Amino acid sequence: MKNMTAKALSLAICVCLAAGAVFCALTGTAPKEVAAERTIETVEEEIKACEALISRLNSELAVLEEQIAQTDGETASTLEQAQLLAAQVAVLETQIELNESLLISCDMKRATAQAELLLVQDEYDYYNELFSELMRFIYENGATNEFELLFSSESLTDYLSRRDNFNSVMESVNDLRLSMEQSLLRLTELNDEYEQVSAQYASHLQTLENDKAALSDSLAELDALTAELGIQSEALAGAYAELSKNITEAKEKLSALRSEREELYQQQQKPEKPQEPSGGTGDYGFMWPLAGDVSYRHSSPFGWRTDPFTGKPAYHEGIDLACAKGSQILSAGAGVVTKAADYGGYGNCVIVYHGQDEQGRAITTLYGHASALKCVEGQPVKAGTLIALVGSTGRSTGNHLHFSVLLDGKYVNPDYYLPDGYYTKTYYEG
Repeated sequence: MKNMTAKALSLAICVCLAAGAVFCALTGTAPKEVAAERTIETVEEEIKACEALISRLNSELAVLEEQIAQTDGETASTLEQAQLLAAQVAVLETQIELNESLLISCDMKRATAQAELLLVQDEYDYYNELFSELMRFIYENGATNEFELLFSSESLTDYLSRRDNFNSVMESVNDLRLSMEQSLLRLTELNDEYEQVSAQYASHLQTLENDKAALSDSLAELDALTAELGIQSEALAGAYAELSKNITEAKEKLSALRSEREELYQQQQKPEKPQEPSGGTGDYGFMWPLAGDVSYRHSSPFGWRTDPFTGKPAYHEGIDLACAKGSQILSAGAGVVTKAADYGGYGNCVIVYHGQDEQGRAITTLYGHASALKCVEGQPVKAGTLIALVGSTGRSTGNHLHFSVLLDGKYVNPDYYLPDGYYTKTYYEG
């Protein structure tokens, strides 16, 4: 488990450092002499990269949090093991004290056995020498029975005296033999006792050494675990702080990029108000793009809104007019149909080119999500010509007309070109 934790820790730290490098690369700025003009496309790319980085950093932070939780669990487990180890250490210390007492007792028994062994050996040597002298005396005198004593005696008194001496000698021989046998038996017992005490001494000595070695290993393991946990906790805390810092800075960068994007959009969508064309029916010559008897609702304005599909902020490049399917869509002005076909997210789409304004800018209108097309490409149309029917084709959440106005290919607020009285306008005053 320790190896797995170390590997996961190394991976988490490497990932954190790599994320920091990516973040630095993302937030870094180019030298002034090679800096390019900022565009919406550039900012959009940076926003996507920043969002991807934040998502990645959050995933890595989640992994790191799991590693921290795992390390905390291992820390608690190790502390519990340390408490058990401390109790075992106390037991070992008690055992060592007992072993030392046993060693002292063994030393005393050993010394006593050695002293008694010397005494018995001396006693045995004495009796052995005495027995040898007695045997030599009997052999030299040659009297072995009472008949020999009788015939060899000069008188009865001499016989009785010799017989008493002979019996006394034989009794002494028997006593010596018995003493020697007892001494040999005692010597054997002492030798056995000495060997037993010596073996016990050696066994306890080895036990003591083993206990001391086990105690040293246990203490060393405890120290190693404590040190390793300290290193892991410190490294994980540093990695977590660094990763959290990168996420915070990335979010700040993302917020700044979104603000920059909004400013660029505002700059792009701030047209110079054109002079009113003569003969127009609206503020700048366009009429309302729905038939007069159509009941509608202004469901979405031009500009920033919450995207109904993603739930995220998105720029809406036109206005939405919700109404019944099949309602008539009219050309807002005179011009030529340049597209009448399926057009990606706009579904069935009509685009009408209306020529140039007095400043030489091309004016185009777009009508999206139609259920049916009532014109063909290249067809000239007048203001009010039926060109399509309302529907919900393409990227749509319901029946409605999406209406856009473009100046030189750039979307502008349709409010500038539609007549008053149809809905509340949102003119840009700047």
